[in-house]
Amino acid sequence: MGNPTYYDDNFGEWKIESDEDVDFYHHVQRTNVSKQCERCGRTVSIQPHYAVCNSCADAIERGIDF
Repeated sequence: MGNPTYYDDNFGEWKIESDEDVDFYHHVQRTNVSKQCERCGRTVSIQPHYAVCNSCADAIERGIDF
């Protein structure tokens, strides 16, 4: 059986490979806020200092127009 995988709006897919990964994942989930992504307009659960969700950040990195 492989390592568990989770998805969130901050970083996309998480592969949990150690206890430290689990602790960091839970920390991130606890400190997220619900806000509207500035690119797609979806209400997402992301870190307070982020303006866009992971899906939009990936699109921006691929050169898709903001």
